[in-house]
Parts: sequence; structure tokens; C-alpha cells
Amino acid sequence: MNGSSRNIKLTIEYEGTGFSGWQRQSTRPSIQAEIERAIHAVTRERVDLVGAGRTDAGVHALGQVASFSTAGRLRTGRFPAALNAHLPDAIRILNAHDVGSEFHARYSATGRTYRYVVLNRPAPSAILRHHAWHVPQPLDADAMRRALAALRGCHPFTAFRGVGSGERTTVCDLRTAEVERKDDMIILTFEADRFLRHMIRMITGTLRRVGQGKLAPDDVSRILANEDNRQAGPRAPSHGLFLVRIDYATPLGGMTSAEQHQQ
Repeated sequence: MNGSSRNIKLTIEYEGTGFSGWQRQSTRPSIQAEIERAIHAVTRERVDLVGAGRTDAGVHALGQVASFSTAGRLRTGRFPAALNAHLPDAIRILNAHDVGSEFHARYSATGRTYRYVVLNRPAPSAILRHHAWHVPQPLDADAMRRALAALRGCHPFTAFRGVGSGERTTVCDLRTAEVERKDDMIILTFEADRFLRHMIRMITGTLRRVGQGKLAPDDVSRILANEDNRQAGPRAPSHGLFLVRIDYATPLGGMTSAEQHQQ
């Protein structure tokens, strides 16, 4: 980035139905490509938008983070409204901040929080059909909670990695792993330093089997130890998954105190 360029951090909300996911693709609509087009419309620059996480097709986000370099002088606070004017209704820029040149939306992140929503009742929902996994059979949330406890901490999550994943290491520090029932809803919350491809969906699919009594809670720790993803899952559908938040070491992801004062 040259001396006249600025590094802009965006916080983004999107409804993933109808998109191929975050990452730009040549033939299908993506979140990244839509926002890059909006940035071009506002700044007349072609940018490479860097996202904190590459969500899959159908996955939603409440707090995705992305960054890009611009030589434009548009006041930072005007970026959300300017970009939203060029974006489809399913994508919204929540806020924008100038950050230091060292900030990288993905590599500067210290933690990521996801939520998976299960609708557990006999009848499906007309309202939540794109936002929760409908499981009609009764699920034992307490058994699911006991099973999930074994996954907390720093482990190789090879057993819960999707087929075709290319990560060099499968070790993740799963700091938060919770199951909460609210009436007909079962909400799973995960926070970790990183996640493998399809990891949360594989864990959720495994926990459904526990909730149905097809696996004992202790079986999940055995699956984790065996590091064989043929024993886990099946993978839960993408539409129940939400990227909730990306954490950074400082509130604005590396902004200096002087830069924060100018906001």
C-alpha cells in the first residue's frame, strides 16, 4: 500500500440465501464480488476485498469483517451509506473505520464466533426456512451439551474437517462451545481462534445424532481422538449457520490511539 492509500475496515451483515458464499466466483453471485462492485461504483477503483472468513453458500453473517485499500478521500463515515446504495438488500455495510496499514481482516483476527440455529419441532417454519435447520425428531439438548463439552480446548479437529479441506494444520482452540434450548429452538455457539472448513456443520450434524440417541455423549470424544471424519457428521445444512463476530486485539483491529482520536 503506498503512502497516499488508506486501509478501510468494514463490518458487514448479510443474508446468505442466493449467494455462492463469501468468496468471489466467476459464474455465481458472491458477497465479496457484490461489495467489490459497490466499492468500484463509489471510488472508481478496482479493489481486492479481504474477508475475515470465507463463509459457504447459504451461510449468513451478523458481523463479517473485511478490509480494502483505497486512494480515495471519501470521508470514512460516509462509506456505509454510499456502498449500501449500490448493494442488494441482502447485504449491508454496518460501519467503516480507517485502520493502520498493518491491519489484515483475516490474519489480524484473534477469534471468531459462530452460531448455529436448530428448529426442533414437528412442523417446519415458513419464516425460518432459510435461517434454521428443521429437525422434527425430539432432541435431548442436555446430552448434546455433555457431548460438546469434550470438544472445548485446543485439539486437532481432523474428525470434523470437511472433505477436500486443505489446511496445513487441523489444530484449533475452541474456547466456547455451548448448547442452549429456547422453547423450540436449540442454539449452538462456538468461538475459536480459527475454524476448519465445514467444522461447525460437522460438529452440529454429529450432535444431532447425540440428541436423537444414536450416539452417546462419550462417543464424541472418541470421534475427536480417532481423527477420522468418516465417523462424524453428517454435515448440517449451511442455512442454519451465522457468523456472529470477528475479534481483534484492539477494538478497531490495530488502529493507533491517534487514529482513534480522529474518528
